[in-house]
Amino acid sequence: MSKDFLERSKQRAADFTRNRKMNFAQLLTVMMNLVKTSTQTALDRFFCLVETPEVHMTQQSFSEARQKLRPEACHELFLHTVERVYAYEVNRWHGMVVVAIDGSKIQLPDDKRLLQTFGGMGRDNDSPTAQASAAYDVLNDIIIDAEIEPLLVSEQELAAKHIDRISKTSGLEKTLLLLDRGYSSSPLMTLAEDKGLKFVVRVRRKFNVDIDALGCGVHDFVLPSGLDARVIKFELPSGEIETLITNLFDARMKINAFKQLYFLRWPVETQYGKMKLKLEVENFSGRTEVAIRQDFYITAMLLNIVAIGIQEAQPAVDFATEGKGNKHRYKVNVNHAIGTFKDRFILALLDPHPETRAKKTDEIIRLLCKHSVPERKGRSKPRNPFPRKARFHHNMKSNC
Repeated sequence: MSKDFLERSKQRAADFTRNRKMNFAQLLTVMMNLVKTSTQTALDRFFCLVETPEVHMTQQSFSEARQKLRPEACHELFLHTVERVYAYEVNRWHGMVVVAIDGSKIQLPDDKRLLQTFGGMGRDNDSPTAQASAAYDVLNDIIIDAEIEPLLVSEQELAAKHIDRISKTSGLEKTLLLLDRGYSSSPLMTLAEDKGLKFVVRVRRKFNVDIDALGCGVHDFVLPSGLDARVIKFELPSGEIETLITNLFDARMKINAFKQLYFLRWPVETQYGKMKLKLEVENFSGRTEVAIRQDFYITAMLLNIVAIGIQEAQPAVDFATEGKGNKHRYKVNVNHAIGTFKDRFILALLDPHPETRAKKTDEIIRLLCKHSVPERKGRSKPRNPFPRKARFHHNMKSNC
């Protein structure tokens, strides 16, 4: 080890010790790497990655630093990545971006302050829980908008926020919303119409007695709010009658077209699976409201970054497997992609030189191409009626 290297190391350590603070980029990169590891382990790994292993920052110092970073900054950065995606050509359905909106309950660490802020569920309503909501582009695998709020904020209120933000985002002026029965609300449909968005909403029985009286087929209908709509009713294989309401009036669209269109919304539920199981969003790195919101928005952003990387790598995987007579189409391994991005993307992100930053990003894409798995469609697994309630023990965080 050279004398010059030791001197530089001592100087970096002295500078960091004197300043005792991280800049925004450093804070962000550490928080992106907090998932599935203890805070101290993530900090030690970060300083090794940036080749300053002699620098030491305690968990307490990092917690103090992140408390000064407003969660809104993380949210704005997440939204900025979304805007960059739609500045380019993306997959569309008849010229429209297809967006599914759905909500999910997020388990929080067992902390009284979080219980007071977000509310609780369980037998005695004493398990801190938040209400999350996401607007998800089903054709491009991109989370367009995400919110995490107290349980008192309804899914429909959060959906209204998504609709307003989508209507103001460049590249999303032509958007088709796919909404499940929990969003069967005349005011919500009217809001989408007023914002210039199209929608297909699944409604339950007794949503409207006049709609219940209609037979199977496609019907023109005026909602009580005065909104002109079409009602599509058809029988499912189970014998149940499915009812959809839309403001799409193209006469060429028949019942089967609406069936296929509405079926596109189901990937939004798998997106929550990625967020909860693969990125372990519920394995929060802090016990404050600030930390909860920071982790949530950074996780959503990381999912989008991984999705973009997979989209870049998939054509190469298709080309490599073309003509080999494989039974299944091969796709990029999502688990491997998440692990690859976590450390390597941080190094690319922190590189000050655009050329070397681009080379590091290209290397990530090449690694994704090397690890593919067969896509087996049509497989199904019975839903567990008694799922495990808590996936992570909030008092015993992983150290690896």
